[in-house]
Amino acid sequence: MFSAKHVIRRGIMRNRYITLVFITFLLIVVIVANNGFGLGGKKVSVEDSLIKSIESTKAQVIESTLSTWSKIDDSFMTAQQVEQEMKAIIGIINPEKSTINIVKEQDEDTNKQTLHASAGNRNYSVAVESVRTDKGGETYVIIDVSIDNSTAELVAEKKSLESYFAAKNVKPKISSCVIGIYDGKLTESEMRTKIADAMNSVKAKEVEGLASEDLNSISAFSGNINSFVISNNKKVNMQIAMRYSSYDGKTYIWIGSPLIHVEY
Repeated sequence: MFSAKHVIRRGIMRNRYITLVFITFLLIVVIVANNGFGLGGKKVSVEDSLIKSIESTKAQVIESTLSTWSKIDDSFMTAQQVEQEMKAIIGIINPEKSTINIVKEQDEDTNKQTLHASAGNRNYSVAVESVRTDKGGETYVIIDVSIDNSTAELVAEKKSLESYFAAKNVKPKISSCVIGIYDGKLTESEMRTKIADAMNSVKAKEVEGLASEDLNSISAFSGNINSFVISNNKKVNMQIAMRYSSYDGKTYIWIGSPLIHVEY
């Protein structure tokens, strides 16, 4: 026969076992929910997500791009001040001197400089524009980067451009896009499969879409990506489009975040 102490001890151990099983079950549910719906998991950068998405589609990357812009000052800058801003940006992007081409525009209400330059496989387009307003003025900076045949430099380029705006204590609007190609014409079904692969790679869900013989395009939202915009009262942080070009006999895929900022 078992003593009373032994029975009590067995009861305590049984209760502990039940509690442990229950806690383990809850942890499993939380992990599955997080992995399945992108909730509470580690957020990843837009650029890392785009790279992962384009790789999942097995497309040949032909270009990756960044577009950044922001108002940097609530004043009307002189032509000399605009020139200084352009020099500061050149110091950050560090293009090859022989490729630098700057165009200056100036009138009573506008001081503007635009730059086109390159460094290796990177091509830059920069605009610094200051305009006179009723309240004094405003100055804007737009920096676009195009990287040929690669996504490898995308993250580093973003950090480099962000450093310029951070020194101004402003947070720029940033759009990123990767572009790939396939030889020949993909069917509409094949395009939809590629788009699904791109979304599944970052656990994105379709928000709205358009499908035709000429173009397949969707906007989507992923809880794993660390930013989003509101479009038609819905969260969106990814746009994917595919189109066949009879000009060169290739099918193109564009994956952008939060939206595609280049012509497609």
